[in-house]
Amino acid sequence: MRSAIALILGLAAMPALADPPVVTSAAPGTVAVTFYRDPNRGDGEIDRNQPGSFALIAETRIVDLPPGVVTVRFEGVAGGIVPQTAILFGTDPRERNRDAALLSQKGLVDGFTGQSVILRRTDPATGKITEERATVRSAADRLVLTTPRGVEAVYCTGLNQTLIYPGAPPALSAKPVLSMTTKDQPGGPATITLAYIATGFDWDATYVGTLADDGKSLGLMSWLTMASGDETSFPDATTSAVAGRINRSDDTRDDTGTNARAEAENLAKWSNCWPSVTTTTGLQIMPPPVPPPMALGMMMADEAMDIVVTGARREAKANFSPLAVTAVSESLGDLKLYRVPVAMTVAAHSQKQVAFLNADKVAGVLLYRSRVWEEPEDPKMLFRFRNRKADGLGNPLPAGKVVLYQNSAWGRQLIGETTLADKTLDEEVELVFGEPSGITIVSDTKPVKGAKRRTVTATIRNANPFAVRYELDFPTGEDRVYNVPGKLQNKPGKRVRQLSIAANSETRFTYDYAYNDGTRD
Repeated sequence: MRSAIALILGLAAMPALADPPVVTSAAPGTVAVTFYRDPNRGDGEIDRNQPGSFALIAETRIVDLPPGVVTVRFEGVAGGIVPQTAILFGTDPRERNRDAALLSQKGLVDGFTGQSVILRRTDPATGKITEERATVRSAADRLVLTTPRGVEAVYCTGLNQTLIYPGAPPALSAKPVLSMTTKDQPGGPATITLAYIATGFDWDATYVGTLADDGKSLGLMSWLTMASGDETSFPDATTSAVAGRINRSDDTRDDTGTNARAEAENLAKWSNCWPSVTTTTGLQIMPPPVPPPMALGMMMADEAMDIVVTGARREAKANFSPLAVTAVSESLGDLKLYRVPVAMTVAAHSQKQVAFLNADKVAGVLLYRSRVWEEPEDPKMLFRFRNRKADGLGNPLPAGKVVLYQNSAWGRQLIGETTLADKTLDEEVELVFGEPSGITIVSDTKPVKGAKRRTVTATIRNANPFAVRYELDFPTGEDRVYNVPGKLQNKPGKRVRQLSIAANSETRFTYDYAYNDGTRD
């Protein structure tokens, strides 16, 4: 009995296991942001409000750690951080968490549930502003208070109401926070690198080309547009963008930061009021104010318009003058990385543009083309070149939008827009940018007696004062083409017949088109 009592007293005398000490890192010393393109966006533009891809962020911080197990609070991380992707270099982590308790309206209400606050509101009878003490009772779906008048639901009258708090709970942070608990370590000053994936980023490529007067070359300038939909700014960041399709695991697609931000920023004021019927039932409740438009970064939309519109009156060579800052391409396995050579600020909710290509003369050929199914389609105008140094380029071309111009007696004129898929070195590139002027094609079809095929006669007219190159593309498949005059060039998925049409002339082209299903004569 005595031994049992002694054991109990001994256990009671043992100190309780204390929480590990907390060290706060207020901001990174240096940071690098690598943008990845949204592969599911296709030819669409970046969603300015909610960029649909992610970025890899690497932050270097200097902290002074006490010995033993320590919890490090990294303030100022990206709001869209995916905590499970966080990697810590410089000390071994044991646990990591994204702190969702942000300094916001919902965070304050949650922090003061069961405590006394001041309710300031407009008296519906007199219109005067009054203040009285209240106790926060519930804020799960709606804000419920206890006041001298009884239990009330706030934000249901349509009149001005607000809560005044005696202070901010110490657990709330004004910035997104990632907490990581280290393993047992010796302590002292430590340089820590924190790397993680954050959603809410995206980038795109934009090309501006000027076609030479003779149609044999193209001046090409290209821009990287990098977008951040995150609430955190990263000043003086090393910035780059990765071109190519990235495979992500399901775990890293789970952005736990999105729900946390949404819950912190929104407290339902305009629905689920209780009690549902009051003396103010029927009052029109105004919706929340529209948020301000998202700020753009280094190049505003108006400035971009100035480049491509008012710039038409400038000399063509001005568009290909040396640029002060141009992103440099590097190999990254099977991908390409474009690194901005100077530090720049990746501001919250912003877009920035940086040049990455400036080629003044890319040799190629201007031609016209019709795809042939049964009859030729309407002609399209395109510029074709080989992506190699010998022809004036030889750089990887990430997917993006292309805008083409040509100088004329009336200034620089827009001749078309198109999109470009990812193109690697020494690959053939075709920019199809619209319907031509002065080039038409008409066809006449006649059945062949006694055979399941038809004879198609295509007449191509060139009303221009110069000769043009024309191509007819015959796709390979079940339907077959017979009796095509001249030589067909085999290309992936098609056979091509090339024609040269003199100025102010026309050319007739005849072939037979057969059907394998036997349903037509």
